[in-house]
Amino acid sequence: MSSSAAKGEVAGRTQPTRRDILQALGASGALALTGMTPAAAALPQAEASTPTTNLQADPAKKWKGSGLGSLYPFVKQVQEEALSSLAYLRVRPKDLEAWKAEARARVFDLFLYRPAPCNPMARVLKRVDKGDYILEYLQFHTTPDIEVPAYFLIPKRAKFPVPAVVASHCHGGFYYWGKEKIVETENEHPALVEYRRTYYDGLSYPATLARNGYAVIVIDMFYFGERRLILDSDLEQGINDRSKQEPTETINTINNRNGQSEGIFVRNMLMSGFTWGGVLAWDDIRTIDYLQTRPEVNPNRIACVGLSVGGYRSNFLAGLDPRIKAACVAGWMTSWRDLVPGFERNTIISGVTPGLLKYLDYPDVGSLTIPNPLMVVHGWRDGLFSTEGVLSAFSTLRQCFEAVGKPERFTTYTYDGPHKFPARAQQLMLEWFNRWV
Repeated sequence: MSSSAAKGEVAGRTQPTRRDILQALGASGALALTGMTPAAAALPQAEASTPTTNLQADPAKKWKGSGLGSLYPFVKQVQEEALSSLAYLRVRPKDLEAWKAEARARVFDLFLYRPAPCNPMARVLKRVDKGDYILEYLQFHTTPDIEVPAYFLIPKRAKFPVPAVVASHCHGGFYYWGKEKIVETENEHPALVEYRRTYYDGLSYPATLARNGYAVIVIDMFYFGERRLILDSDLEQGINDRSKQEPTETINTINNRNGQSEGIFVRNMLMSGFTWGGVLAWDDIRTIDYLQTRPEVNPNRIACVGLSVGGYRSNFLAGLDPRIKAACVAGWMTSWRDLVPGFERNTIISGVTPGLLKYLDYPDVGSLTIPNPLMVVHGWRDGLFSTEGVLSAFSTLRQCFEAVGKPERFTTYTYDGPHKFPARAQQLMLEWFNRWV
């Protein structure tokens, strides 16, 4: 933390005090969820009086320490002029459904991508008995030309049809695998095992959900796993081939290369007339379409959950598709406005939706799910976002749920830790779904 930030100033504004944070958490339901009193909820900070998020902004510097440098004032001015004109708290709509329809239509327009519905034409390629559940490996179509690989977990001891969950894997700069980051498979690579240990406390939460009676589907996000970038040179060198166990060093090289190629990919996508965010949203919406074809699934009891970019996807899926009855967003909830200055590098390139802020900020998208329940998970040592941006998002969502008379349907779970989906949060997610789905 910079010396100026330590004195209580962030980007020219007052940094929240411990009291501010505890009041915000209590108001949003975090204290009620964890069963803590305000005194017991005090964050165990050794030196800082507020949660630490590795703040980069420095109001003492000419350009606030922004990664945009001398271009920061221009970008910030335009950003501030984007009024989020369709935000619930700005519109205060009398007709909730009409407002949601208008806002969703605007987001879909900004995606520049809206494939027509199609027959999933699903193919189950493998079934494995995992004891408490059956693990299917399958492929289904999200468009006539795109076939998406997925795992589908079916509980064995359940009264069908059962509730279902769309679980979204994270980004992590780890492109070699997608769905396998959160789904247990056999003969796992040591790098994959270590990754899950770091971000999920070594747990496969889709397996936990399946053991507790939920059907769970996990797809490979576009650009990850079986849908990752593979170059001609990879074929020539005989690498980037998951049919064999490649060295961790090779996998890391591929991950780094694919990360560097994201910008090239996005530029070409935008110039071709569509957005990556649109592809993500429609893949997830079509995943619900497929779930509703499964006889094991109760089509009226579907939830979603994810960490990081998975949390981003869950936020949009819950906001854009009313078939999601409850959601858990982990490691991705902030006001986009508070990413600048200091956190510009964390603007999620795979979710860039040009012009979104003119109409909705990230929490405003999540508010489109009201009155359906929403849980948000955040670690105060997550360096992706500022404390101010997170608390702003919490406040926005809390006020939206209060405005429709359903304050109990929004809650947060926060912890003194880094960017991850810890075991305790996974357990609370299960309890949240048990209560609301």
